[in-house]
Amino acid sequence: MLLWVSFAILTAAVVAYLLRPLRQAQGPRAIASEAADVAVYRDQLRELDAERERGLIPANELETARAEIARRLIKRAGKAEGAAAAAPKAAGSSKSTRAIFASMAALLPVLGIALYLGMGSPHLPAQPFAARDTGPGSEVAIAGLIQRVEERLREHPEDGKGWDVIAPIYLRIGRYPEAAHAFAEASRLEGESERRLLGFAEATLLAESGVVTEPVRTAALRLLQLDATHVRPRVWLALAREQDGDLAGAVADYRKLLSGAPDDAPWRDAVAERLLLVEARLKGEPVEAKPAPAPGGAGSAPQATRPAAPTDGEAGVSSADVAAMSREQQDAFVGDMVARLATRLEENPQDIEGWLRLARAYKVLGRDDDARLAIVKARQAFAGDEGALGRIAGAENALGLGAKEDQTTP
Repeated sequence: MLLWVSFAILTAAVVAYLLRPLRQAQGPRAIASEAADVAVYRDQLRELDAERERGLIPANELETARAEIARRLIKRAGKAEGAAAAAPKAAGSSKSTRAIFASMAALLPVLGIALYLGMGSPHLPAQPFAARDTGPGSEVAIAGLIQRVEERLREHPEDGKGWDVIAPIYLRIGRYPEAAHAFAEASRLEGESERRLLGFAEATLLAESGVVTEPVRTAALRLLQLDATHVRPRVWLALAREQDGDLAGAVADYRKLLSGAPDDAPWRDAVAERLLLVEARLKGEPVEAKPAPAPGGAGSAPQATRPAAPTDGEAGVSSADVAAMSREQQDAFVGDMVARLATRLEENPQDIEGWLRLARAYKVLGRDDDARLAIVKARQAFAGDEGALGRIAGAENALGLGAKEDQTTP
């Protein structure tokens, strides 16, 4: 509505400007101008007479000036008479001119509206400013870029450069299973590199809620083969030992990391804190769960102790409570939470995040067949939704499930 009001105001302003000459009567103005000039010359003659009487001007100059003023006066008087004689004719001409200008002023908005209705889009809905694509770095622009790359990869899945481009974008926006799959495809097609291996390991670790799975171990070992000074792979391997229950081995790895670390290393404090917590657990002392160290600016990784599977938030148990449990208690707790999550998904299957969490939880517990079944059920729940199916496929590849052809729901 505001747009149409603006158009109306703009059109009215343009029409008013075009009609301005029509408000000016040209004939009377010309007559008035000539009459004023005649009056000025007559005043000049009277002034000359006054100066002659006061003796302020010589006789010869007086006659010359009088003759010049008289000549101009006669000339202007003739023009004034001609203008007066032409006034009726000019009035008739001004009427036709006024009609022409009025037609043009009326035609302008009509023509503009006709062109807009024919070539514009007057029926498009309004779009709030916050929802517009306001720059190349906006969410809308990034979403459009992702969609174009995904369409390209669906048509050309062997495009390694496409996978290489979209992998870090997936990682940055939190689509970790898809990021892991994209990094893996980029490495397969374009060759391994430190950047791709690091990206794959980090995305897989985050997708697995902090569990160092076998693909992460393999990537970490490969990174150390390429560069033995890498810190993040060494932390991941120490974390893997901790999760496997080899606390003594984890302590040794953390101590080795600290022994060769510079005093100003940004990750030193995090690793030192982790070392203290693992040492306390080794001694059987109660500890408070802390985030695992994440050197190299990768951000905080999830908890390093064997994590409970992601839950639906209904347990009411803190991470510290879980950390204080024995290994058997943790396993029972995790199994209970996974069972409740599976029950909830059976009642409400339109929860893609829930299905992915369930598949990851089963993978953590070593129940690969149940994880595959969760993937199958997720596909059935989101059949026809290409975006959701793409996420499910990415999670399946990141988990290394390798969906079975004959897998069916019971």
